[in-house]
Amino acid sequence: MSIPVLTCPRCSREWQITGDGRVCCSSCGYETDSYTGAVEYIKMHEGLEIHNDIYAESKLPIYECPACDALALLNRTEASINAGFQFLCFSCGSQWSDNELERCPECIQWKPGEEFEELIICRSAVGFYVCRACYEKIFK
Repeated sequence: MSIPVLTCPRCSREWQITGDGRVCCSSCGYETDSYTGAVEYIKMHEGLEIHNDIYAESKLPIYECPACDALALLNRTEASINAGFQFLCFSCGSQWSDNELERCPECIQWKPGEEFEELIICRSAVGFYVCRACYEKIFK
C-alpha cells in the first residue's frame, strides 16, 4: 500500500507523509512532525479552532498507531479524510480498512483484532475483550 498524498494546509498542494514521523510539502516547503500534521489536517477539514490553553491531545480524534506507537493515527470517519481506507497514521503512513482495527474499551485506542484477550472478572460473569496491553496491566 502506498503512502497517500494529502492536501497541504498551507498551499493546498501535495502534502506527503514521509514515513519517518514527518509530513512535508514539496511545493511550499512546509514540514512538521506527525502529531502536528494530524492536528493541522483536522483543523483544515473540520474547521476546528485549537486554543493553546486547551490540552489538545485529549480533545482531538488522534490515537496511538498500532504499527509505530506514535500519537498520529486518524480515524477517517472522525476526521473526514476522503480516501479508500478507514485509518491513517501520519507518522509511518500505515493504513487500515474499517474492519481491521477495533477500539479497546479500556484504553480507548485502536488495535488489530488479533491483539484482544477476553477479560473475565469472575467465573459467573460474561467477559469482554480488551487489548493485550490492557489485559497485562490488569493482571500484573
